[in-house]
Amino acid sequence: MLQISRACAAIDILDNYINGIPIEKALKEWFKKNRFAGSNDRRSIRDIIFDILRKRLILFYPFQINDYSENGRILVLSYLYIYKRDTFSLCDIVDNKYFLPPIKNKELLILNKINDYIKKAPKNILLGYPEFLEKKLKTTLGNDFDKVMKIFLERAPIYLRINNLKTNLKDEKSNLEKENIICEYCSASKSALRIKSGEQFLKKSSSYQLGNVELQDLSSQLTTEVDEISPGKRILDLCAGSGGKSLAIASKLKNNADIFAHDVNTLKLSNLLLRSNRAGARIKIIDSSSLNKYENFFDIVFIDAPCSGTGTWRRDPKTKWEINDQKIKTLSKNQYKIMKNSCSYLKKSGFLIYVVCSLLEDEGELVVKKFLMNDQKFSLVNKQLYHPINASDGFFFAILKKDN
Repeated sequence: MLQISRACAAIDILDNYINGIPIEKALKEWFKKNRFAGSNDRRSIRDIIFDILRKRLILFYPFQINDYSENGRILVLSYLYIYKRDTFSLCDIVDNKYFLPPIKNKELLILNKINDYIKKAPKNILLGYPEFLEKKLKTTLGNDFDKVMKIFLERAPIYLRINNLKTNLKDEKSNLEKENIICEYCSASKSALRIKSGEQFLKKSSSYQLGNVELQDLSSQLTTEVDEISPGKRILDLCAGSGGKSLAIASKLKNNADIFAHDVNTLKLSNLLLRSNRAGARIKIIDSSSLNKYENFFDIVFIDAPCSGTGTWRRDPKTKWEINDQKIKTLSKNQYKIMKNSCSYLKKSGFLIYVVCSLLEDEGELVVKKFLMNDQKFSLVNKQLYHPINASDGFFFAILKKDN
């Protein structure tokens, strides 16, 4: 497929998303119906759609103020004209038979004045965030707010975590280069590599298939690299999901710890079984009915709580447009409940590590503050906020200690 045709293919997928179909389902259905699209086509179409979702507000704005309704065609047209003019001319778009209906004169007038419209756009439109979150995000990010929001408009870098159970950083960097995957070291972590080029070869590489590397964002990795997570401990990953943090801990400690994983979603845990076998990680899975057997048992309880995902907007931009005040309140209540319920599993002098991939105080700082106010047995040891300026994805984490 030509690149212009790939962009046109995004129109139908975006229309389905705007009409309420989840984006992953919309992508899957389009690819199933259009099997002529090869792997490079599918990857390119996906990249275009996710970039459009990151920039959705500014793409729609010039047409919105001219009384247009949002649709995939308008978003793609605006995207190509604003961000891809070095690749496509307006004639390329006008002459493409898949860009239907043909561009109208009024649309051409809007495109020709698009820079004037953008200059007058409100701040949340320019920086691409829901307006109702501005105060909350500014509270967390302070003077870094504008810079972080601008970074969130771009695609996230791709990071790998080296599996120390099987390899080391230097050797694996060299192995990846032999398979045309070029990486660079990360000064913030001894186990992370950032992919510079060749990411399309990763899933089929021997490094990935043998479990020598895992895809994991740098900020996510850093939450497991704290001193409190040390050899010889009993560690519970309470909201383990598919096990990214459990695997990172097993790698860090080289299996020299008793690691347990639990999640209410048993389907995700089944994926952890496959991943841990591939990685050579020793992780015991606990189902919900067995949790009560582990009271006062663990040295560390690690909680990667379900959250709004505001820290991962680069990677998962659809979450920008699915969040609202009620969802935040519900998530915050659930996060506090998880923290409160986790206490019984922790031994005296044990550590509770609380993590969310969110930049909202409602889900981070305020949840921890409420927990400490209501449970005098715990004290704050450390807290940290990661974001693209000092790491990568947005993460809040806090380490609390249970008094002896």
